[in-house]
Amino acid sequence: MTSTPQDALAVTTAFAPRGGYRSPFAALARIETWRLARHPMFLVGTALGVLFTVMALNEQADKVTGDSLSLPVVALTVGLSAMIAAYHLTRSFHGAGELLEASPTSVTTRTTALCLAAGVPALVASAWLVVYYGFTPAALDVPEWMYGDFSHAEVAAVLVENSVVAAVGGTLLGIAAGRWWRFRGASAVLVLAVVVWTIGVLGLFSSTEGAPPAWFRWVRLFTPVGYFSSATQDDVSITSLTGSPWWYLVWVGTLCSLAALAALLWRSEGRTRRRLVRLGAVAVVLSVITYGLASATGLTQPVRTFPDGHSVVVTR
Repeated sequence: MTSTPQDALAVTTAFAPRGGYRSPFAALARIETWRLARHPMFLVGTALGVLFTVMALNEQADKVTGDSLSLPVVALTVGLSAMIAAYHLTRSFHGAGELLEASPTSVTTRTTALCLAAGVPALVASAWLVVYYGFTPAALDVPEWMYGDFSHAEVAAVLVENSVVAAVGGTLLGIAAGRWWRFRGASAVLVLAVVVWTIGVLGLFSSTEGAPPAWFRWVRLFTPVGYFSSATQDDVSITSLTGSPWWYLVWVGTLCSLAALAALLWRSEGRTRRRLVRLGAVAVVLSVITYGLASATGLTQPVRTFPDGHSVVVTR
């Protein structure tokens, strides 16, 4: 699964003068993008995403469920696999330190090129959105009542966050962990932490039943993948959950920036390091603010909507 120092040799030789690239950085970015695109783990995750999407469409052939409004298939397949692939690609260079020192680029520049490779899973996630919601009638024919108390634009924000942003964030987190974590089994710890963080919280706080009222609004949104609609098993009603989808999208975007800055901070020096630290402080402040807005604004109480269109506020 990991690459060898031969990849580092490919990077150092990539800077030989050649046509078609304006700068060595462009060549390096191309190499890193191609390495991620052909990584076996990323290819397997993408294949699983296609498989699960086909299965979901088959299940929705005769009826449409509330899952169409927040299906996190990409986050759990492409995003997670891109995170693992990015981690191992990043770690593959740590055993070739002397070779990379001969490279005419700084460590920060090489890390920036790695971060740009996040465009690959972003393109895959964007294609998934287009195919799933643009060319499949089952996904488009969601009854109006299933949107609940949210507008179409707010639901679109959730879909973008659960696909494109989650795929980018997973890749950046993998790069950051690859730069800073050196202990054995770090990739397994990373996957376990993300899965427990996401599925554990969603399992406890994705519905209005059983969750402590004081925790429901704040803890439920403290995940990189989120739900804002919770349908009953037989789709007799759908519950619009509390919070603001738009601010939540912005908050997850700040998490992506923090992951990228953490990766860039590794072995940075001088003025570059000081700038990264300042940007990181600003990103932390923005993250706290946007998380507070995502949790405190929007719906203040869950709203349950029924097929006939009437809604009731869920009280405790």
